[in-house]
Amino acid sequence: MMIPVALGLNYLLFRRLIVTKKIRTIITKSLRPIIWIGISLFYFQSVYLIGKMSIPVFIICIAFSALIYGVICYFETQTQPNLMVDNILTILFILFSTSLASLMVAYWHWPAALVMLILWVVNFLVALWWLLDFTNNPQILAALWGFVTLEMFWLSSRWTVLYQIPNVPFILSQYSIIITSLAYGWGGIYYHYKQRTLKKTVIVEYLALIVVVFVVLIVMNRWTGTG
Repeated sequence: MMIPVALGLNYLLFRRLIVTKKIRTIITKSLRPIIWIGISLFYFQSVYLIGKMSIPVFIICIAFSALIYGVICYFETQTQPNLMVDNILTILFILFSTSLASLMVAYWHWPAALVMLILWVVNFLVALWWLLDFTNNPQILAALWGFVTLEMFWLSSRWTVLYQIPNVPFILSQYSIIITSLAYGWGGIYYHYKQRTLKKTVIVEYLALIVVVFVVLIVMNRWTGTG
């Protein structure tokens, strides 16, 4: 039922975007809602099948996924980007996609090489979407970010660690938390640099957050052979 609705909304979005006559804008902004709905639905299905989610909560999560899809479609048609909303959507994309990548290896047993390829493509596109609003040539930076996520995933795949907060229908991997914190910290520093508002205090705040996340994860991890 959701698939035809999603396709219909994306068609309307495409018709609205095509008036810009910019191929890069049309392609990137049309892809974002489709990729979101695919990642989020697969993620929630995985958590549901693992047994960490009841049917009513699963329905609520699907509704949440549809809501974010509608928000993406709406903001993609606006002439002026909303920085706060765009940042939140970017963080959600990274958190869900990287957590799903860990589940694809740990639960679905997909080949690591295939998961890494998908992970690079998705994170390249996520970075590209975010950088388009204030960077003239974001392809190189987006590709570098994709390789960062790839290398971190390869390292973390040696000891996959998953966290499930009690009574919360989410399973997050240690890798996803690290990547999300890096995206928030590095992204914030780069944005302030481009806006010429970068100060030492800003750098310290973002780097401090990254360090705290790393320290907490290291302390919480049991460092056993099985992860």
